[in-house]
Amino acid sequence: MSGVAWAGATSHVGAILRNPHAAPERSDGLNAGWDAMAAEIRAARLDALVVVATDHYETFRLEHYPTFCVGVADEYEGWGEFGNPAGVVSGSPAISAGLLDGLVSGGFDVSRSHEMPLDHSFMVPLLRLGLGDLPIVPLFVNCNTPPLPSLARCVALGTALGRAAAALPGGPRLGVLGTGGVSHWVGLPRFGEVNEEWDGHFLDLMATGRVEEVLGWSDDEILADAGNGALEIRTWLVAQGAAGAAGGRLLGYAPMPEWAIGIGIMSMATP
Repeated sequence: MSGVAWAGATSHVGAILRNPHAAPERSDGLNAGWDAMAAEIRAARLDALVVVATDHYETFRLEHYPTFCVGVADEYEGWGEFGNPAGVVSGSPAISAGLLDGLVSGGFDVSRSHEMPLDHSFMVPLLRLGLGDLPIVPLFVNCNTPPLPSLARCVALGTALGRAAAALPGGPRLGVLGTGGVSHWVGLPRFGEVNEEWDGHFLDLMATGRVEEVLGWSDDEILADAGNGALEIRTWLVAQGAAGAAGGRLLGYAPMPEWAIGIGIMSMATP
């Protein structure tokens, strides 16, 4: 029996690819962190990677906006919005279907999509990590359109995902990559600001396995202290739940006002 063989999380802002060497005194360390993460993923010999991310009104609009959605397609096309990467990545429909069945059996009424074009929250991390050839299972989490799933519900989703992965026939080795955050303000007067102290506290709690402390935060507190973009920590919590919420190792962090965001890169302990 295999299951989740690797888990981690990283930020997904498009400037990671569009302007990779901004502020090299800080971005060089981040690039080293992504290279280390890519090496870990390759060493894990994954059969597929579950990418847990959100959407910025490209694929899901207000006529139908799910809380959680799994892609079950043979392949996925990138939107290429605002100069972000386009292209096509391969899916793994059998694994997607198995995970969907496991999540529904585990008490999550997850939507499914047989097309699910991907915006930068999926495509940027995949391409920065050099994983365009690895079959993926996209897992959308609503991080920006209230009512949002609670932080605790996102950890529970990750736990159910881990169980579903372990129950897949044939024992495939899966990775789980959460993408989003950390502090940033999107389309708000504080755009470009970074709360380095908040980022450091959040990353420390995740690395030391103190997820329960994060679950005590309200969305209003997160919005005030770290911006609407920080609500994307939900994807990190899904990845931590899939990894057993046991902590992790910080591979890189830097405040990047040049990219209008604080960037975090973390490898998470797996069962």
